[in-house]
Amino acid sequence: MIVLVLILFFHFFLGFVIDNSKTKFMAYFFGFISLMITLLLTWGIKYTADTEMYNVFYEIQWKDNDLLYFFLTKKLNQFGFSYFDLYKFYIVTYILLHYYLISRFNKNVFYIFLVYFILNYVQFVNQIRYYMAFPLFLLSLYFFIIEKKIILAIIFTMLAFISHSAIALLYVFVPMFYFLNTKTYFKTVFLISGIVFLIVLALFQFGLATYLEHFGEYFNSEMTSSFLGGLFNALPSFVYIIFLYILDKKYRMKYEYKNDKYYQFISKLSFFTVIFIPSSFFIQVLGNRYVFPFLIIWVIHILYIIRNFSLFITQTIFKK
Repeated sequence: MIVLVLILFFHFFLGFVIDNSKTKFMAYFFGFISLMITLLLTWGIKYTADTEMYNVFYEIQWKDNDLLYFFLTKKLNQFGFSYFDLYKFYIVTYILLHYYLISRFNKNVFYIFLVYFILNYVQFVNQIRYYMAFPLFLLSLYFFIIEKKIILAIIFTMLAFISHSAIALLYVFVPMFYFLNTKTYFKTVFLISGIVFLIVLALFQFGLATYLEHFGEYFNSEMTSSFLGGLFNALPSFVYIIFLYILDKKYRMKYEYKNDKYYQFISKLSFFTVIFIPSSFFIQVLGNRYVFPFLIIWVIHILYIIRNFSLFITQTIFKK
């Protein structure tokens, strides 16, 4: 226990030092160290909850799988590689994609990724198709909304779609980003989450969900839980979102944010997940797909607020 506390303290301390460093060398150095640690902790994995299923998909070259997985399965089989070679390719690729994503917003990749990786480790190493699609999805939004690079956005969107079809649902964020006001965004999303919860509950109760393409399997008995069990599972995310909302609201009261495209992007993206939290109380896979992976955005968001809020206070005092 003492060792874990010391490691945690050391991690926070290094994160603080990196965040306040005037040069990028330290950030790059410890970013590389965390990359090596991550690869070390994932490279030798031989079994996860989905290993047997993925192995069967690989051996029979199942055509009804997501297009990218089927394509890679076919090609690697031709060259005599095993499923574990494919698994390593997925793991390394989406670790690098997550690193690149973080670097678009913050130099402190070391701190952000290790928090995300440690708290989300089980899902991260288990759901390889989805965690390939997720950073591709986020990067497609980044290039479309922030960088205005439409061609790159289209390429990453297509790659996200062929990596995991369930990622398509998250693209409702695009119209929400442009049409919902930042000041009232959280309240609107909270209202939408209630509506979504009632719809999902109705689909679940009347057995209509099983007819939905791909998403019907989420409503199988193996994918559902009791309300209290789901609430316990989703409670950490709910608490974190509430804390982030309080911090974000105070930030908006003191800091000019209307022309800050980075803030508006990560703020709206953070609270977008609220839509799925109530439904995840009894369908845990919704939390695993559409809530927990956004932890990486939550950490980026909170560091962005803390850094700029501190800068705002410093500038205000200096002017006085």
